[in-house]
Amino acid sequence: MVIELKSLFSLQLAKDEAPKSPDCCLVCVMADIGVKGKEGSDQFNFYVVTPKYLLNNSEVRWGRGYLLMPEFSWETIKKMVENITSTVCADNWEEAAEQLCKYFEWE
Repeated sequence: MVIELKSLFSLQLAKDEAPKSPDCCLVCVMADIGVKGKEGSDQFNFYVVTPKYLLNNSEVRWGRGYLLMPEFSWETIKKMVENITSTVCADNWEEAAEQLCKYFEWE
């Protein structure tokens, strides 16, 4: 089974918009991922966070579901999600979703 990224968006930002401070932000991003060539997808989410944001907001937090990057970039986020989806090797959707949950939070 081959899966793919169907869409990528954030409820915090307009389409293709960057945060006001791309080098100091925490943004929740949603990725619609599904079986390649088929209709439908499931939504996975994660947080894009920058080191500068972490320095300024030092509360304790878990790491799963976070993509750490020096500066917010939709292009880089898309490449990173596509890199993960390209490594998934599964016989069915449940196995694929289980592998994706190592990185993302699932609906």
